[in-house]
Amino acid sequence: MAKPRAARKAPKQPALFSSLKSRRVIITFHSLGDLDAVGSAIALQRFLGKKALISPPDKPTSSARRLLDYSGASNTPFSEIKRAPSDTIVVLDASSPRMLPHLSGIVPDIMIDHHSRNAESLSAKKSINDPTASSTCEMLYFLLKPTDRISSISLLLGIISDSAGFQSATSRTFEAVSSLLETSCLSYSQIKQLAFAPESLSERIEALRSCQSVSAERIGIYVAATAMAKSHEAHFAEMLVRMGADIAFVGCEGEDGRISARMRESLRGTVRLDKIMFEAGKILGGSGSGHELAAGASGGKENLRPALGICLKLAEQQILSSESGKVKKIEW
Repeated sequence: MAKPRAARKAPKQPALFSSLKSRRVIITFHSLGDLDAVGSAIALQRFLGKKALISPPDKPTSSARRLLDYSGASNTPFSEIKRAPSDTIVVLDASSPRMLPHLSGIVPDIMIDHHSRNAESLSAKKSINDPTASSTCEMLYFLLKPTDRISSISLLLGIISDSAGFQSATSRTFEAVSSLLETSCLSYSQIKQLAFAPESLSERIEALRSCQSVSAERIGIYVAATAMAKSHEAHFAEMLVRMGADIAFVGCEGEDGRISARMRESLRGTVRLDKIMFEAGKILGGSGSGHELAAGASGGKENLRPALGICLKLAEQQILSSESGKVKKIEW
């Protein structure tokens, strides 16, 4: 299979990053940074050296925080950094201003992202964008070709997480994963455990208790599931799809209100998860976006359950409109 033209250009990019090694680089990403955002930030920081700073806009997700601890990567909140005119700001895994409120009034120097860009996307002096990539971590692998173990593990975690367990993977994804696994000196099951498995006994018990909250209903020929979890909502949503749901929405009443959505390949083109999560983010008072088979939203906890209900209603509207052949007007 021929490789995409955009992918062939990737090896030329390291020169861009090598030129930054002598400057202070501030690496940031979207609000509530996930494994893809944090994993790519760790790999880029290790490539650039000690002058590179990882600067989260707020508290990353629990899995992402575990990765930061595991890697030993230093990080400083963006609000606590005293920026200088000579600093280079690099944004990873985001282009929507709604997910980058900390960059209001700031034009980043470099943006690396795998989400599709549109008229509302944040502008940067230089953008590296590849919507065909499963994750920003996949892009960073081909841009940097890391050879150290921590970078490899970090990128692997981001790829596995953001591809929804390889549901949105391509041959390029598996090429990256194969090389990274070899460098990481870990098996796939060990990497997956680092990405998703709750660490403590209480967390594991809580994950199993979350099963009591599952609600499933039939929408045409499909099954939709909703649930509430205390943590690891993305992993739980993927588990519901593996158990038989065609589409799943899981809310999390943790430190903030979050919703993770996952769906089967059979619904690709029928349901737009990114659009649904965009609406859910507005209801939560935050933001939402994602990919065709995996997406998420975050904000406040107050409207979490109503937002979860809206997600199901919008999915139902799209599915039934497609099945009837009469596409109803859907207000986004």
